[in-house]
Parts: sequence; C-alpha cells; structure tokens
Amino acid sequence: MKWTYETGLLGEEIAAQWLEDHYGMRLLESRYKTKAGEIDLIMLDKDTVVFVEVKTRMTSLPGTGIAAVNQQKQRRIARAATLYLMRMEWLGKAVRFDVMEVHPDDMLYIPNAFQPGGMFYR
Repeated sequence: MKWTYETGLLGEEIAAQWLEDHYGMRLLESRYKTKAGEIDLIMLDKDTVVFVEVKTRMTSLPGTGIAAVNQQKQRRIARAATLYLMRMEWLGKAVRFDVMEVHPDDMLYIPNAFQPGGMFYR
C-alpha cells in the first residue's frame, strides 16, 4: 500500500468523524466505487444525502486540494452519485456535493461546493 493511499484513507476517516462531530452528519458509505467513479464519503445531513470529496494534503498550501476537484472530477462524482441514488431508490431525495481538504493541523470545508448540471450531469 502506498503512503499516499494510506494518507488518503486517514484523511477520509478524520473528515467523516469531523462532519459527525461538528455537523451531526451520519456516515452512510465510505469509498463507494462504481464503474463511473468513486465517492470518498456519503453522509446523511438530516434528510439530505451529502457526497463528500476529501483531499488530504500533508505539505501543500490550503486550497490546493480543493482546486484539484476540477470539472472532470465533479462529473465523475456526480455520475457515481446518480448510480448510488438509483441503487438506493432515492432519486427524489435532496442531495449536496461538498468538498473537504484535510491538513495535519487544519480543515477546509466547503458545503455545496458544486452543483452538477442537467439531469444526466453533462
């Protein structure tokens, strides 16, 4: 296992716990994988399904991880989210796409960081 992979896993665990502690969210799934892509965390915030992309950075400046969630990455997350919602029969539920950057001494959390376009997330 690569050190960066381990770092990513640790960052996702920290992010999930932080969201539970600070926002009362509940973890539904972690590392959800589909043909379309992977979603780091799927959380429940009251009645809203929250898809969270987590970027863990050990040395870079704050914001560099969030900047890595470009349009192509957003499309992959949105497609995987659609498959998850279909599998759960939750297509009518409220959803949100958040991005979280984890640093050794800090967190940067952006709720509702992006909105996929159109019904099929072009």
